Amino acid sequence: MGYYIDLREISLDAFRRKLETTDLLPSQKILKEKMDEGFNVLKAQGIKNMYELQQALKTKAKVNQFAQATLLPIDYLIVLRREVNSYHPQARKIKDFPCLEERIKKGLGNIGIQTTVELYDKIATKDERNKLKKQLNMAEEEVLLLAKLTDVSRIRYVNQAFATLLVHSDYDTVEKIKKADDQELYDKLIQFNKEKRYFKGNIGLKDMKFFIEDTVNVALDIEY
Repeated sequence: MGYYIDLREISLDAFRRKLETTDLLPSQKILKEKMDEGFNVLKAQGIKNMYELQQALKTKAKVNQFAQATLLPIDYLIVLRREVNSYHPQARKIKDFPCLEERIKKGLGNIGIQTTVELYDKIATKDERNKLKKQLNMAEEEVLLLAKLTDVSRIRYVNQAFATLLVHSDYDTVEKIKKADDQELYDKLIQFNKEKRYFKGNIGLKDMKFFIEDTVNVALDIEY
């Protein structure tokens, strides 16, 4: 159990298949253009999974060293590093969730919890949520809201505003999103957001397909 998926569990071949079947952004096209060359070199370097790849490209200095050792283009390795790191999304700051009352944000801050990563262990199980509820004098629905916000925030590219939209919709957990139909998810979120205006960004149908697919990288380990 953990906030992030264990990158050791994603083999290099599985990562490659994911890239091959994903519509990448224009800035990421180099990943497909250099697919054969890049992954052949990675395997030749003894890299077997995404964790080992992440460690090999952990810093800018390591990226430069890897480029020199393998002759892979530096711009390819930079984009590859960003893609690998995106599987461990940035921790979301509690203070930026618009649906949380200030007393809850302040209470969490007072016990040293500033981000969803720090909150995770406090809300992952019913027992831990009960402890947190008593500690901060919260209602059951308030501590459950914290659990759901943390849950969906583990999906790539879900910021505080989109997480707020999700947890107030019919798709308030990773498990429900994982089972969703992309067209139905799109239609319902668009309609719901028109009414509530939680999220100001664009929501595309194609985005929802990739969004659902990305739930494969999130463990269903939060108890409800």
